Amino acid sequence: MPSIAGHSVLVIGGSSGIGAAVAKLAAEQGALVSIASSNPTRVANAVASLKSSLPDAHIKGFTIDLSTPDVETHLETLLTEATSEQKLDHIILTAGRADMRSLAETNRAYLLDDTHLRLVVPTLLAKLAPPFLTPRYTSSLSFCGGRLAARPMKGWPAAAIHAAGLDGLTRALALDLAPLRVNVVHPGATETELWGATAEERRARVEFVAQTALLGKVGSAEEVGEAFVYLMRDSNLTGASVHSSGGSLVQ
Repeated sequence: MPSIAGHSVLVIGGSSGIGAAVAKLAAEQGALVSIASSNPTRVANAVASLKSSLPDAHIKGFTIDLSTPDVETHLETLLTEATSEQKLDHIILTAGRADMRSLAETNRAYLLDDTHLRLVVPTLLAKLAPPFLTPRYTSSLSFCGGRLAARPMKGWPAAAIHAAGLDGLTRALALDLAPLRVNVVHPGATETELWGATAEERRARVEFVAQTALLGKVGSAEEVGEAFVYLMRDSNLTGASVHSSGGSLVQ
């Protein structure tokens, strides 16, 4: 399978969780990595951590606020800054939040806010990305969704809306942006910082979820990150939904 050594990779949401795992895996394979997130301190810490573990890696950090109405301007600025030295080969969007509400808790403001992050931002990123990417099938745009796209769970209808919508958007963009490739990864239960502020909180949740998981475990950020690396490397894959969900679709 083609190598991504020397490729330029931008991970939006790369300061923690799955995004940070993707950034590290890509850097380990010789990619030039840029990470972007909303918190300058977390970005600086993530860059320092990567440089500490991979002294020869080429790592840059940027900040971006994806929550504002003028997010399109912020995205264009980020893409311009990230390509000051060379065009990108891959853009990965993993930015998300842990705020899934039941139908009874759902209101218009919540739906609009959640749709902004989970569908509006990916669409605008796809609109802006082509001039900043090397125009070949080796280049890609990858999103992060959730397994509720294929198997909804009672109590989380809005999350299912957005995950399924991202599936449809991915397939449509694969047609519109070709030869650039567009794919989406759908994680299942995955241990990240979103699972708790402390290691003890995260461990308690991991143990609880693992009790009913098909494999008796939850996924790690690194395991899901490997799916994104695969999408970068497989230059014959586009319009695809890749699941790293521990068998939840068949359970």
